[in-house]
Amino acid sequence: MRKEDFFEVLGELDDDIVKGARTMMKKKLGWKVWVAIAACLCLIVGTTVFLQQNTTPGGVSIPGTGSGGIDGGHEGMMYSVAVYPAAESEENVDSAGIISLTESEALSHELAEHLPSQLPGNFHYGRGSIYNTIMKDGTQYNMLRVEYISGTIPGQQFTEDGGAVAPNPETIGSLFTVCVLNYKPKTDISIYSSAEEITVSILEENGAAYIHSGDCYIGVFTETAEPESVLDALRNIN
Repeated sequence: MRKEDFFEVLGELDDDIVKGARTMMKKKLGWKVWVAIAACLCLIVGTTVFLQQNTTPGGVSIPGTGSGGIDGGHEGMMYSVAVYPAAESEENVDSAGIISLTESEALSHELAEHLPSQLPGNFHYGRGSIYNTIMKDGTQYNMLRVEYISGTIPGQQFTEDGGAVAPNPETIGSLFTVCVLNYKPKTDISIYSSAEEITVSILEENGAAYIHSGDCYIGVFTETAEPESVLDALRNIN
């Protein structure tokens, strides 16, 4: 497992998932460089938050809420996201972090029982993450997020100066995302008690659907996949 770096996380997060972010860097740079970096990051994060607020399909939202953001509380962690129910406040968050998961790690997580037991067509595990939030009273909120793809995610490539090269999205093929939460999400779309209640037209209209199972809530987001394929996966979620 590894902590996701700033740009990888920005590339991975859905518009639907989170709001609130803050960068944290080691204090090894001169003040002029700090000013330049701060300006760039403010532009990136500000633009991202603006897009999140204006392109969320169907009013889908999985909070953290608020504009301040949460750092991970660990040296070297540059970016983290708090996830918590609408009844909570960002002021009550103690720490938050994101950890990338291999397929075996994702499938062994306690929330994985609510992932699809069968996948449609050529879809397979792409990448996954676990979002962990600890409130000041000790309450923990978690979200397991898994992307299923029909193509491949190539190995990370780097330029001569050490910068990361973004993968070609065409190699990933079609993609849909499943999020399993141990809290009730804030959302403007309906939350269903059974996957049997969800139809292709619901997925086409909202780009997403939620079901409630036991103490967990499962969100499925169509992304670039056909709604029929996503519905097939949804019907195989416990």
